[in-house]
Amino acid sequence: MVEDHPLVALTLPIVLVLPLKTSVVENYKDFAFSDYARVGRALALYEIGDKDEAIAEMEDVSISLKGYPEVHAALAAALYVDKHAPLLAENQFTIATLLDPHYTDLSYVKETKHWPPSLVSSLQRFITLS
Repeated sequence: MVEDHPLVALTLPIVLVLPLKTSVVENYKDFAFSDYARVGRALALYEIGDKDEAIAEMEDVSISLKGYPEVHAALAAALYVDKHAPLLAENQFTIATLLDPHYTDLSYVKETKHWPPSLVSSLQRFITLS
């Protein structure tokens, strides 16, 4: 059944995802998966419009998860659109795409990584330099 599929949890509304990710981050700080939850939390914050907090979270977690392409790609999109920092964005995107070239494909971040619409839009603007 569809409801039993493990990916169904990835399609939860942002209002439900944010408290779950925040809970993991706060309660399991010493575990490695906490950093990955921070990435998910940052994406959720970005979607609800808390862009500054999202970018700060992405910048911080990009240090602890250096080499994790998703956070670098998301940070590139956010820096380009929201901070008007094209050089910093380009550096982050270079890291991301060297590690995983899939991040140049919008359908990949939308359908496989399940990025929120606002971040997909920001990535599109970055890729097309608009």
